[in-house]
Amino acid sequence: MKKLAIAALMTTFAVSGCSTMKLADERAMVVEGEAVSVKVVNIPSFKVEIAPRKAICELPNTSGTVVETECLQYRQTYQKNYNTLNGDIQGFTYEPNYRYVLDVRQEAVANTETGMVNPAWSLNKIISKTAE
Repeated sequence: MKKLAIAALMTTFAVSGCSTMKLADERAMVVEGEAVSVKVVNIPSFKVEIAPRKAICELPNTSGTVVETECLQYRQTYQKNYNTLNGDIQGFTYEPNYRYVLDVRQEAVANTETGMVNPAWSLNKIISKTAE
């Protein structure tokens, strides 16, 4: 019983500590052609469509300078427009000229150096892979 009480107390401190860190947990995203602000949260499962070609995007490298690179293009299955994914999907290997529908999960990862919360995607399952 003591162990349970101590665990509950430690969890309370951990949760309250995270909530007072004042991390920026919102990102801009294009939905139906309009820029909107969305909150980065943990999502256990959602579907995304991956375009058959990558897009040119700008990302900061390890030294902080912005460089042009290729990024995956994704959209939720009900959306018209694609967004660029600033990162990879853990467990997923992209092949060009294939359109994918994936079941992925998102975890909100805190970066204490920048004060930002970043989404990290991991593959749950490949639903379909269609040649283009």
